[in-house]
Amino acid sequence: MNTIVNFIAHFRQFGFLQIFTIYLRYLIGSAFVIAAFGMGKFNSHELLISSPGTPIENLEPIQQFFRVIATSGLYWQFIGWSQVIAGVLLMTQQFAKVGAALFFGMILNIFVITISYNFQGTPVVTGLMLLATTYLIVWDFDSFQYMFRKPAPSSGTIQTLHIADRSYWSIVGALMFVLILCCVVFKLNILYQLGGCFVLGLVSFVLFFTAFHRKRAQSISA
Repeated sequence: MNTIVNFIAHFRQFGFLQIFTIYLRYLIGSAFVIAAFGMGKFNSHELLISSPGTPIENLEPIQQFFRVIATSGLYWQFIGWSQVIAGVLLMTQQFAKVGAALFFGMILNIFVITISYNFQGTPVVTGLMLLATTYLIVWDFDSFQYMFRKPAPSSGTIQTLHIADRSYWSIVGALMFVLILCCVVFKLNILYQLGGCFVLGLVSFVLFFTAFHRKRAQSISA
């Protein structure tokens, strides 16, 4: 177990992997939040996939599934709030490991559903999301390992990540969530929501590394 932990800890120090992990959390988290609002989990709108108005006995099995689940009321809203909570936790970065644990259970369930009902192409997307979430679980394996063994006595040293552990990324995550909410309030198309999150993430990336390299240059010259 210690070999695995040390192996992962070594790779966590690479800056490009820290950036990849940060933005993977943003991607999955924002996608879940957008999907929660976009699929009408907080209102009574029926899904197009369930062919509103068509008798349920005339629908395909997958359409019947969505018809039943989307009209369940409280359960449909529960799914939506679970997605939002998991997504926001991922986007905060600070509580991302909790979000990843919640998200893993949900995306595994979704993946099995897409296989069971033979979604064309969708299992590929959900499979990739499951793989990405597994990566996030492995990334924080140092914390999750204690589900399987007792923690060793503290050595007094805490591993810090020079990029990923900055509060800057939590602020960006909060702004991204606010942006999604604004798009929902003004009923903007999902493409605007995705595009807005992409632009915000790109600008944040550029600003961070501009300031990061400038600070490093100043410390070297001093």
